[in-house]
Amino acid sequence: MVLKELKHNKLLETHNNNITISDMNLKDKFTNFEISRLQESETLLYEINAKPKYFKRYNRGRIIKVRFGVNVGSEFSGDHFAIVISKNDTAYNPILHVIPITSKKHRTCINLGNILILDTEIQQLKKMYDKTNDKNKKREIKKCLKYYSKRENIISYAIVEHMKTISKLSIIKPINKYDYIEKLKLSEEKMKEITEEIIKEYTTK
Repeated sequence: MVLKELKHNKLLETHNNNITISDMNLKDKFTNFEISRLQESETLLYEINAKPKYFKRYNRGRIIKVRFGVNVGSEFSGDHFAIVISKNDTAYNPILHVIPITSKKHRTCINLGNILILDTEIQQLKKMYDKTNDKNKKREIKKCLKYYSKRENIISYAIVEHMKTISKLSIIKPINKYDYIEKLKLSEEKMKEITEEIIKEYTTK
């Protein structure tokens, strides 16, 4: 009973600290602080109660979207696209090694160009939108078009110095079945460039 009370006191102190941070109305990485803390607790409960035995397999070079959360200091925070660096991933593997993607230049970054925009996919979605009379389908397609239209003129950068290991439970699902994120993948040439940058950043060569 004493141990339980001690645990609860620590959680209450944590709660009070979170309320204090929330009341400060800080910007940048703290903008979605409350949502981040809620999602973190929900993911932990999911892991405890319903963690899957098998996981989606991701090929090296695939682009995914990751919930990095709110982290300390200059550690990468927020929801960001990321490049899968892991080799030979399997359905039994619960983790991935990734390099975050951002629109801001960093010390060690690689220009990926407008990697998030696939013109052929966008044109196909627009045609589907024009042809269908299904209101629900139109709404779902429009949601994807709106999401990617905000990224049309944005240059993306791979931030090698922030390479990290993530749980596959932190990967954000596609918006809906019309989201083309699963078709986003870096070219062999860009992956070679990233590999060379990793060697420079993390080894003595």
